[in-house]
Amino acid sequence: MNRPSHIYPVALALLAVLLLAGCSGGVHATTWTTLLLHDGTLYVADLEQVRALDAETGQEVWAFPAKPDLSQYGPFYTVTRLNDELLMVTSYESTGGIFSARYRGVLRALSLNGGQLAWPQPFIADGEFVAPGAAGDGIFVIGNSNGNIYGLRIEDGTLVWQYTARSRVWATPLILSDTVYVASLDHHLYALDLQTGALRWLFRAGGAMADRPLFLNDTLYIGSFDHNLYALRPADGTEVWRFTGANWFWGTPAGGGDRLYAADVNGNVYALDAATGQEIWRSRVQGTVRLGPALSPDGKRLLVASENGALFGLDTADGFVLWQQPGQGQLGAMVIGGEQVYVTRINAPQRVQAFYVENGRPVWSYPPQQ
Repeated sequence: MNRPSHIYPVALALLAVLLLAGCSGGVHATTWTTLLLHDGTLYVADLEQVRALDAETGQEVWAFPAKPDLSQYGPFYTVTRLNDELLMVTSYESTGGIFSARYRGVLRALSLNGGQLAWPQPFIADGEFVAPGAAGDGIFVIGNSNGNIYGLRIEDGTLVWQYTARSRVWATPLILSDTVYVASLDHHLYALDLQTGALRWLFRAGGAMADRPLFLNDTLYIGSFDHNLYALRPADGTEVWRFTGANWFWGTPAGGGDRLYAADVNGNVYALDAATGQEIWRSRVQGTVRLGPALSPDGKRLLVASENGALFGLDTADGFVLWQQPGQGQLGAMVIGGEQVYVTRINAPQRVQAFYVENGRPVWSYPPQQ
């Protein structure tokens, strides 16, 4: 029996999560690597090490540990800035003795300046931390594949509260004031009290949700695997409108002014009226798209990353694809800083790269190309 062709990108996207394998000195990757930009420095989870790179040149500033040591640390997957002094990193490590070893998710706080360990001991959970967390008002919040959402004290890593969702949590939380919004594969978006973890409200979609909502113009926007993009009121989760696309919406939408931009896993890219959900234009890029698009600071370029390693630059006026930059391996994360966009790659010789937003021209790669 022939299956509809639109099924395959969806299956590939799910398979990427369940079976993703990357090579960096023989390290096996179970999820994507991420990066963040702060004060001219890129902080990157690079499997074997956590690295701080100069954003202009790509030169390494520091690495933790100083030399790769997978018997003690790593592999590392995500990074989150906790405050102006601390960085949170996640890993998936074997804990216990020879006969009782088991893999667990591990959280460690490092100093932004130098990469030294900052907590008395790491926080360990039974499941894997798939996505970065979020920090606000002294609390760090992160979801886990075991279905738990943890609220930790930033100062020392002690557990403040724990909330159990109905299924895995692969999404980065969004913190607004005293509320944290967390999506789950159980089809729900949870609004929790930041200090206590108490449930304030929940919204149920028709499918799983795997990334954080976007907050724009006093509205939350989030995509679902039911092919819908939802606009919700932050106060109570009331649905304002929904837009139905051609396939799953995985990544967080991008937005600016009165426009909203989203991409489904089939590579369809949509520009919508943020107030009404009305479609303005629709474009298409090649490959499966998991990451949400990124909007340039001037609002003129929309960058879309494909799972096949390609990066696309679209004109926000009409969705025309202005440039395409192919690449090896699988794209893990993307962030725009000024005139440049930075990406991480898995199963590729260059694991971090910088490109110009305007035209896609390469700026630098790490490790440097020989």
